[in-house]
Amino acid sequence: MWKLFTLIKINPLLWIVAIVSVITGHFREFLILFIVIFIHELGHALTALFFKWRLVKVEMLPFGGVAEMDEYGNRPYREELSVTLAGPLQHVWMIVGSLFLIQIGIGDPFLLDLFVSINWMILLFNLLPIWPLDGGKLLFLCLTVFLPYKKAKSCMLISSSVLLLTFFSGCMLLFPFHMNLLIVSSFLLYAHYVEWKHQPYVYVRFLLERLNTIQKPNKKKVLTVDPTVTVGGVLSALYKGYEHEVHIKSDPPYICKEKELLTAYFKQSAKTCAIQDLFR
Repeated sequence: MWKLFTLIKINPLLWIVAIVSVITGHFREFLILFIVIFIHELGHALTALFFKWRLVKVEMLPFGGVAEMDEYGNRPYREELSVTLAGPLQHVWMIVGSLFLIQIGIGDPFLLDLFVSINWMILLFNLLPIWPLDGGKLLFLCLTVFLPYKKAKSCMLISSSVLLLTFFSGCMLLFPFHMNLLIVSSFLLYAHYVEWKHQPYVYVRFLLERLNTIQKPNKKKVLTVDPTVTVGGVLSALYKGYEHEVHIKSDPPYICKEKELLTAYFKQSAKTCAIQDLFR
């Protein structure tokens, strides 16, 4: 637990927002929003630590929060789903608890109603299938079931970008002067730009983890490829959660393991090498 508190960071701009909220008489709303988001991020962080994930930091931002992990798609589905849902699930008990207090007449009804409203707002918004919201992460996790990791990431970013632009356009039409929506939408647009830019790096980290990991996935998948396909081309067809065996359609046929290709990719700089030439 002490390790978690050392990783909590507060963005300096958040202090400016807090001061503005005091000046404008909206400090109660700011404080409730901060508490709700903080508990949401703690849900992610504590679950990640439970599974012994590499937690980098929990940062509180002026318009939300982020629990940053040094993980690149090779954790079991059960763990990734648990860590992703741990944030949204915090809103459930907060809403139920607040409604119970209202029902039995304990606490300030106005503040409790506000607490419930803010929880619903964050929960529903956070489940939109837009990256890097939890809904976007769930969308990506679902796509990796049916598509190779690299393709799933591209498809997720494309669909997320379309949904974000639709959301942003709708907000501008319905609420053209809503500053909070404008700031959040701008942040999400920037997050998409960063994710597109870092996509090759994230993919390489995904492959590197597969090379260095000792524990192998329980499920196996066979990839049948032409001998002229490059090593990089074969690796781009790897699925999350599987150990792969590559069958090369040569004469005579040849079978190689995923680790052999990963070793060639990283240690022999054989990314563009045809797979038929690799094992001559």
